[in-house]
Amino acid sequence: MKRVKTVAFELKLSTVVALVVLEFLIMACVASVATNSQIYSSLQRSRDALLDQRHYLQAEADRLTVRINALHVSLDTVNGYLRDNDRALRDVETAMKRQ
Repeated sequence: MKRVKTVAFELKLSTVVALVVLEFLIMACVASVATNSQIYSSLQRSRDALLDQRHYLQAEADRLTVRINALHVSLDTVNGYLRDNDRALRDVETAMKRQ
């Protein structure tokens, strides 16, 4: 009879241990899913911040491109004036040599 009680107690104890281990595994799985969800949410926020930064940088690059193109137009105009000035200066110096 004592042996039966010991075997029954051991079965109950092993059942309790098995249930505790199973509960631990379930909790670990739930925690893992929650952690994965938190990681995914963090990655989404990082992606959104990077997309916002990219839009800002693209707008700034576009603005600078417009400004650079306007400066190229101004530079071309000034270079044209320099060529005209050089030609006029040569003409005057040539006329001075003939005198």
